[in-house]
Amino acid sequence: MKKLLSWILCLCLLLGTAAYAEEEAEDDNFLLKIYDRSGLDISYLRFDFYVGNQYRGYVCSSPDEGEDFYRCPYSTDNPEELKDLRIEVSYGVSDLSPEDAIIQVMMGKEMEEHKVTTLEQAFELGKEYAMSLIRDGETLQLIINN
Repeated sequence: MKKLLSWILCLCLLLGTAAYAEEEAEDDNFLLKIYDRSGLDISYLRFDFYVGNQYRGYVCSSPDEGEDFYRCPYSTDNPEELKDLRIEVSYGVSDLSPEDAIIQVMMGKEMEEHKVTTLEQAFELGKEYAMSLIRDGETLQLIINN
């Protein structure tokens, strides 16, 4: 019974996150759009948020149907925290479907993840940022799209 309730809770959280991800950048958030140009077999991207040394949570994302980018929204009612915001970006690899892999992460299961980079640029509320994940030899990097 506990396992069933856990699955239901995770599904509700996932659906709530997906519903929120549909929104555009507004006054209390910003939105990263990451286009995968790496050629790797990625199941999802994970974004861990820190303000200073304080962990603020994470977002796991896979492209929505018909889209070719990963969404990463960040919302706050305190714009001052953006000065110290850093985002650790990783990609996950799994034999599961992207949705199932994300549910496993939300349930606390360990997945195969590889760190890409840490973003420490100055983000502004109400803005959208488009970036591309590219592979340069054996390293991955995120570059801002022009």
